[in-house]
Amino acid sequence: MDSVLEMIDKVGDAYGLPAEVLTNLRIALDEVVTNIVKYAYNDARRHEFTIRCEVRGGALETVVEDDGIAYDPLQAPAPDLSVSFDQRKVGGLGVHFVKSLMSAVTYERVGNRNRLTLKQELKTDRGNA
Repeated sequence: MDSVLEMIDKVGDAYGLPAEVLTNLRIALDEVVTNIVKYAYNDARRHEFTIRCEVRGGALETVVEDDGIAYDPLQAPAPDLSVSFDQRKVGGLGVHFVKSLMSAVTYERVGNRNRLTLKQELKTDRGNA
């Protein structure tokens, strides 16, 4: 995660992004990268994933791609937040956090790669993107 955090700092500096945007991106990428490392691969071979960030159309788009097992995290059932923590089923909470921190989250399978796109609308001082 250290290299991911360094990349976020560089993106923030390059685009002059607000601290809140960078904090939300750190939390979201921590969840996404952790899930890739833990669950995307069922072999001992070396694997890599990529993260690309770009500001376009008033939004920061972050694309995470991996060559792991095909998996759409957006299809995971939403956690039942109405029950107490100790009664809640395991799983789904991280995806819920990612979706709540981003303006939009999309998934697609492209060839043999998972592609998760995180979009954060950027607000100007006038409230416009």
